Amino acid sequence: MALRMTATNVHEISEGLWSFEMPPHQVRHFGGAPSSIGARSVMIFTNHEFDPQAGELHFDADEVSAINIGTEPIVIGLAAKVKAAKEELERSAQSFEKERLLGPGDKEFLRMAKKEMSVPMQRAATTLLNGVRAKSSGDMKKGKSRNFSDTPDNFWYVIFQPRIDQLSITVRGSIDHFEPVAKLPIKDDRGNTLFKVTCEEDVPAALQMIFHAKRKIR
Repeated sequence: MALRMTATNVHEISEGLWSFEMPPHQVRHFGGAPSSIGARSVMIFTNHEFDPQAGELHFDADEVSAINIGTEPIVIGLAAKVKAAKEELERSAQSFEKERLLGPGDKEFLRMAKKEMSVPMQRAATTLLNGVRAKSSGDMKKGKSRNFSDTPDNFWYVIFQPRIDQLSITVRGSIDHFEPVAKLPIKDDRGNTLFKVTCEEDVPAALQMIFHAKRKIR
């Protein structure tokens, strides 16, 4: 009978992608990894049970393999069936890479989306932030409530509105500045321009207006 094991304090980065702590010498028990690069270890789970409420990952010892041994007690776990396609693992790795590159404020923004919004709006918020970061470095800064500004320039500002399941976004610049590119309803917000994101389909139009905002820092 296989040895049943449990990883605790597991953080779910995205579906089928987790991080948790395990010393490198323990990771080595799950087979000889083909590489030993960087700080993080990487493990593939061919079968598992994840309890998001408890933050626990349950698995049989013989259904896990280590593919990298890191230097620190940090593990990235990937869920994959025995015959998982290579591209599936690559997508998971790319998802982790995006998560790793985000700043603490960006990560808090994503946690707020997951906590307060519906699943479709969680996707919209994630797609929006990734779209901004693809072209503009920075980090979100949380305000006193459910509001975030993009530092250091603060050229766009967003408020989570869970009761109506929308994002309220203000961009720097007057309505006249945004009218030529606006594909969503806009209104004045104390000299700047406000619009709402109500679904993931609104994100491309939202990004167009965000990148049309007046900038102080380039």
